[in-house]
Amino acid sequence: MKRILAVMVLAVAGCGPSAHELREQTLSTLNGEADKWQGGKDFATTATDSYGRPITASVEKGTFGYTLEVRSSGPDGLVKNSDDIVVTRSKLHGEGSVTGVVVDDVKKGLKLGGDKKP
Repeated sequence: MKRILAVMVLAVAGCGPSAHELREQTLSTLNGEADKWQGGKDFATTATDSYGRPITASVEKGTFGYTLEVRSSGPDGLVKNSDDIVVTRSKLHGEGSVTGVVVDDVKKGLKLGGDKKP
């Protein structure tokens, strides 16, 4: 009976995703969330990683654009250490968040197109 119980415990312990699979699932989730970003200073997510913890997202404004960071705290749950899983995206200011009208106005101001006089 003890031998059967030991085999059952080992079988159950081996079930479920491996550490590598959990990391890959989390990476896929992070990339999916990051792909939803339209550019600009705002982004929020309610997604969770494969470890059941909330994913965090932050956007930093730089000189020429915005950078999105989507982060899982990894298997240990501690933020900003070596096991974190991080995905970033960058977009120029206005990329993905500016209408064609504004672009046309800029082109006109730079005399790159727009109103052409006969």
